[in-house]
Amino acid sequence: MLYEIEDELGNITSLKAKPLPARRPERTSPLVKGQQAPSFQLRATSGVWNARLAARGDEELTLGQLVQERPLVLSFYCPCWNAYAPKHLHYLQQLYQNIRGLGGELLVLSNEPGPLLQQLAEQEDLDFNLAYDRYNQIAGSFGVYSDSHPLWERVSGISDDAYIPAVYVIDRQRQIVFDFVDENLELTCDARELLTALYHAR
Repeated sequence: MLYEIEDELGNITSLKAKPLPARRPERTSPLVKGQQAPSFQLRATSGVWNARLAARGDEELTLGQLVQERPLVLSFYCPCWNAYAPKHLHYLQQLYQNIRGLGGELLVLSNEPGPLLQQLAEQEDLDFNLAYDRYNQIAGSFGVYSDSHPLWERVSGISDDAYIPAVYVIDRQRQIVFDFVDENLELTCDARELLTALYHAR
């Protein structure tokens, strides 16, 4: 683009301005069935663990340790999903005994710190494992969170940076064998498909 600048003496100078580089926001790209789950570590102090995980007594839990003996159902949770949030927790609580019965384990990651998760677990009488995803690192590695492509820009009523609701089944080779991703907060995960995938991942 050319700009013409006139000085005090009436002299006109043409100046060509360089266009600003187009910056496209980094879109979230959630992981799907068939992909390898990224490794992660969780500090024992960041979570609310049931007896099966607490018995390990480790300072840190890694994904490799979590899937060493049994497949893992991994989900993400944000209280800022409004009415969707308690429904998601209730759904997971209903599934938990079936997950345990099939030899799996359930871990829910949240953007809420440990003390708030403890309070949530007590208020909602939750039996499964909850953990704080510090700096949203794990959610980012699974593609369900992005600073530059926040959920609140796409879904009305969401006022904070939030995760995309997602549920994964991860087998003992860290392979994702089931995925549920709900980018518009409108769907319910298919329990039969999830439990079937868990059964075959044992």
